[in-house]
Amino acid sequence: MHILALETSLRIASVATLCTKGSEIELLHSQELSPSERTAQTLFPALQKILQQSDWKPADLDLVCVATGPGSFTGLRIGTTTAKTLAYAIGAKLVGVSTLATIAASVETETRLWTLLDAQRQELFAACFEQGWKTPTASQPETQILSIDDWLERLDEGDLVAGPPLAKLSNRLPTGVEAIDPEAWVPRAEMVGRLGFAAYQQGQTADPIQLVPNYYRKSAAEEKAEKTTTL
Repeated sequence: MHILALETSLRIASVATLCTKGSEIELLHSQELSPSERTAQTLFPALQKILQQSDWKPADLDLVCVATGPGSFTGLRIGTTTAKTLAYAIGAKLVGVSTLATIAASVETETRLWTLLDAQRQELFAACFEQGWKTPTASQPETQILSIDDWLERLDEGDLVAGPPLAKLSNRLPTGVEAIDPEAWVPRAEMVGRLGFAAYQQGQTADPIQLVPNYYRKSAAEEKAEKTTTL
């Protein structure tokens, strides 16, 4: 099975190709997009390049996997629109994957794990992954929007934490709570592909017309427009 994965939730976006061999899934190629350039400008050339490296044509793809949020409003729109359009055009299956689960998938642990993204306004997007969540029958935790103080109060001794907000929060972690190596804080397309394939095996595919990003909150512009309307 030929799999293309896109991760555009944050400033450091990436794409990857993976291939199944029996029950195993193997990474073929991965590429990070330049954070100094706009994803809208670099995503399509990166897709062309990685398909060429894999010796695939777009029509060879069987499954397209994309991170659907939370994350950057613009990045998520670009990633999901690209994945939907491609899957629809070539008739490939489509799967959306949680950004917070993508971070968690890169961490090897047998203890409770929190993954985080910045929700602005002194708040976090947070998800708590209990031991064993990677098993095929396990469900992924709910994404919550928590104040920083509220999240810190929920941590227990022995918890592991991962995510970009820790660059500013590591020194506030309670005793006994450990931050994962920063290399594992950023979601990667490879893990989008691996989680997407697992979801596909469980029949969790999406309609290209209906798949939308999960922003988990309205944009500042939308909230401002609503306030103006109610005045």
